[in-house]
Amino acid sequence: MFIAINGQLGSGKSELCKRLEEEYGFDVFHTGKIQREYAAELGISTLELNRLCKTDKRFDKIIDSKLVEYAERVRGKDVVFDSRMAWHFVPGVFKVHLLVSPDIAADRVYGKRESVEETYSSREEAMAELVERSMLENERYQSVYGVTMNDYRNYDLILDTSLLTVKEELDVILDAAKKHEESGAYNGIFVSPVSLYPTAPYDAGDKETRVVKRGESLYIVSGHRKVREAVLRGERLMEVKLASDAGAATDENGVVNTDREILKDWEEMCGFRYGYIPLEVRAAGMKD
Repeated sequence: MFIAINGQLGSGKSELCKRLEEEYGFDVFHTGKIQREYAAELGISTLELNRLCKTDKRFDKIIDSKLVEYAERVRGKDVVFDSRMAWHFVPGVFKVHLLVSPDIAADRVYGKRESVEETYSSREEAMAELVERSMLENERYQSVYGVTMNDYRNYDLILDTSLLTVKEELDVILDAAKKHEESGAYNGIFVSPVSLYPTAPYDAGDKETRVVKRGESLYIVSGHRKVREAVLRGERLMEVKLASDAGAATDENGVVNTDREILKDWEEMCGFRYGYIPLEVRAAGMKD
């Protein structure tokens, strides 16, 4: 079984890969290991190699060719790919993309400064920089490969790790991967209901929960009632669908029809407070 895991910064993919190795016997492919080995071949540091990758696309392509070579050598084994682009390059791999709320990501990384590129003076700075780094990373991969790394349609499973334990994450991923292996097809989006943003104060009825993605955030197109009930029940995960038609949730330019007042009303109805207000909402003209 091949599983490729990537995701938003701070979503916990490294810990997931470690547990898959230690508890389930998966081999782990780390792009970082390949980068370190290649940097050593060139006689430079990994930081210097990262800088070169930003200005010269051929370095990325050399690293990716090593990924493909490795996958062919180990085909038939259980392998998890801790890699931004394994979903794109490795045939037959189960593709997982992890999400996390920016405020929770900041809590996870602040104080755990593992490199000179990950030093933050405050939690708020960590949150802002993680959002910016994610945007820049997506732009880079769009430029290098012509693919949108955060396009959910590229993946078999989208999983929000914000409120889950690692064991719960593993249960969801392995169950979905098994179904994918058996049927050859799988598509699921599982998110925390408190990570979803409303586009209306409320909608009646029993509509299926459908969402539209803007930036790195998900906005409710239909099913506000179901989301609210899930929040009130304390559910930490619910399945949603991407809306093919955003309808009244966006204007004619595709801008999400929501603002801080709608979010405040929603928070009052659901009894919680958002830890992060998306850039799209802040740009709607409302004061913080």
